[in-house]
Amino acid sequence: ERVRAAAGRVRRGRRLGRLRAELERYFDADAFVSGLRAQPGVSAAESEDAVIRRLGALLVAQGVIDEEYVELTIERERMSSTAFTDALAVPHALRMTASRTAIAIGIAEPSIPWGEGRVQVVALVAFSEGDREAFQTVFEQLVEVFSERESVQRIVRRATDFAGFLDELVAVVDA
Repeated sequence: ERVRAAAGRVRRGRRLGRLRAELERYFDADAFVSGLRAQPGVSAAESEDAVIRRLGALLVAQGVIDEEYVELTIERERMSSTAFTDALAVPHALRMTASRTAIAIGIAEPSIPWGEGRVQVVALVAFSEGDREAFQTVFEQLVEVFSERESVQRIVRRATDFAGFLDELVAVVDA
């Protein structure tokens, strides 16, 4: 029984390591912001624009996207909200012109206005045509994780830094 339990821990450790490596292809510590706040007296649309610009600037600094991509993302968001759940918004441009697929993450505690509701996590996705298929699985996992209130709260509470965010995301995806 102890050998079986030890083997199970080793298998789970390897599985978590593979999952973390896959997520690290798209997430980066330099594209992570904790402590997003709503600006008093600012409309939800202006607040969305500010968050998109803030997260977009992180990806621009990495050379993943350019300023036009940020502007196209704001345009896309104005067409219809990209809030997938009551906790997650996934703003993105309609064109896949990023040099690689990457995600800038913003964590808000408490939630911030987005579209008709409020969100706690904003995942600005920069899409690259070449990474589209590989990214689809990660994207589906994100939406699934952030559709479960308990998972969102666990991630938001413990995601005070990038390492904590990634640790919790991996643990919740694997659960």
